[in-house]
Amino acid sequence: MAAVIVLGVFALVLFIWMASGIKIVRPYQKGVIEQLGRYKNTVDPGLKLIIPVFQSMTKIDMRERVIDVPPQEVITKDNVTVTVDAVIYYEPTDAQRLIYNVA
Repeated sequence: MAAVIVLGVFALVLFIWMASGIKIVRPYQKGVIEQLGRYKNTVDPGLKLIIPVFQSMTKIDMRERVIDVPPQEVITKDNVTVTVDAVIYYEPTDAQRLIYNVA
């Protein structure tokens, strides 16, 4: 009887451990998988399985983003004050470079 309980507890722990490795990557995301702290690969949207202790996944939002730059007053070459207002649109294209490249 004790062996059945131990086996049941072991199976439950194993199931919970494996279930924690199931990751969902949404259609607008990409997943970057690291294995033991090093880059392994980039995955597309869908249901993905990772090994919980050895692998980790970072999800990157690949949608277009908008930054509203506040208006600034600048002086032109002929000493005229001009107000400049800008809106920046950008969209990440490579999830690996977004995480690992600085600058």
